[in-house]
Amino acid sequence: MRQMGLSTLVRPLIGKEAGFRVGFTSCLHADAHAKGAVRPLFPETILASRRPESSLRRTTGPVFTLAHLSDIHLSPMPRARRRDLLGKRVLGYVNWHRGRKLVHRRDILDVLTRDIVEQKPDHIAVTGDLVNLGLPEEFVLAAEWLRHLGSPDRVTAIPGNHDAYVRLHPERGTGHWLPYMQSNDAGEALIRTPPTGFPFVQRFGDVALVALSSAIPTMPFIAAGRLGSAQRALLGVALEELGRQGLFRVVLIHHPPLPGQSSWGRGLRDAKAFAGIVTEKGAELVLHGHNHEQTVRELDTVSGPAFVVGVPSASEAVEGRIPAARYNEYRIRRVEGGWRCEMVGRAVANTSPHVWECERRVLRNS
Repeated sequence: MRQMGLSTLVRPLIGKEAGFRVGFTSCLHADAHAKGAVRPLFPETILASRRPESSLRRTTGPVFTLAHLSDIHLSPMPRARRRDLLGKRVLGYVNWHRGRKLVHRRDILDVLTRDIVEQKPDHIAVTGDLVNLGLPEEFVLAAEWLRHLGSPDRVTAIPGNHDAYVRLHPERGTGHWLPYMQSNDAGEALIRTPPTGFPFVQRFGDVALVALSSAIPTMPFIAAGRLGSAQRALLGVALEELGRQGLFRVVLIHHPPLPGQSSWGRGLRDAKAFAGIVTEKGAELVLHGHNHEQTVRELDTVSGPAFVVGVPSASEAVEGRIPAARYNEYRIRRVEGGWRCEMVGRAVANTSPHVWECERRVLRNS
């Protein structure tokens, strides 16, 4: 592969090329939807993926459906004791009651969760920020929410920065989600999980999930993440082996993983190193959250393009950003000569508590 910088390798898909930049612009006009006259913001993009079957490549494998949601920010907040509100938590507590509790609504999350369950995807990936302040009771409530979403063999979860808000022993924190943060037998047979727990690999037929943790405790007003050298090295090993097995590789991470996607205080500190690994080893899809926006970028790799997709918060309702709460479903199938991956966006309508298909597009068909 010819030498090129990351600025060349990473291509944001915007305007006519992608149909969107951020969450609310990726869907049809909310007002038009409310009146029954559905009109796409970028008709040439959203409708282009609806091609006649005769134009599609001949399929050679079954469809695997993967639903992706992120940034749950489960509410309502449990009552916090005074001794719990020390250091960073007291600032987050004030921030929550000054406005965030109006942004992240349980009724919105419940509508979206019910739709996912009714759609019956083969698997569900939750990429972090299930809690808000890292209170011990929050992790218990989040574990109950995960059980409602599905069993551990149907749901995978990874932590985000809010899940590492403060240093907390796993038994009082993310340890409650341990059944959802483990490899399955098929994945373990390919890549053994290290003692640290990340990365872990799950295999479902032709599809392999590589789950990472970028969650680290930080100082107040900092929401950055880091993988670290050990996890990055194991990521490279996993991607290379899974590619050798001819699998469709999906990387799960909380923070936007490419340089320039977030500010220094909010971004992945080793984003450049991550991008270099994926470029060298290859991947087909990278799913993340954190920015609460719908974004798509394309990263050139040794095995072809890797699509890096961010999803909005699953509980967010913000004036002027309708629909803000959304999840994506990916329909992955092996086809002659490569892969077909279609993304279907489903969002909460602004006029009544139901979920509608706001976008459908083919990411790759080769």
